[in-house]
Amino acid sequence: MAVVFEPTKGLTDKPFHYCPGCCHGIIHRLVAETLVANDALETAVGVASVGCTYNSYEYIACDMVQAAHGRAPAVATGIKRNLKDSFVFTYQGDGDLASIGTAEIVHAAAGVCCHGLLK
Repeated sequence: MAVVFEPTKGLTDKPFHYCPGCCHGIIHRLVAETLVANDALETAVGVASVGCTYNSYEYIACDMVQAAHGRAPAVATGIKRNLKDSFVFTYQGDGDLASIGTAEIVHAAAGVCCHGLLK
């Protein structure tokens, strides 16, 4: 019989606690599959913030750091500057990213474009 579905190595075995209908579980799986597909699981460092994203470290099987509300991009750029070979990403909600964290997003984009943080 053909395998139709199998768990990704990028997720832990902990069951999700999210509310029914919430998309965080799907997004966690997509992030985890992307880390595995890019062979980045061992070097990945994720930065989560507050709200529903705070406990991503329990579900995604890589190193995770927690940041203050809206400050995940600032923390992520600091990590990337110090761990240049790591695969750094943030996992944020809409308010954290686009409301209170707008200034950090702008500065993180400037760091990538102007200062070559992706190199």
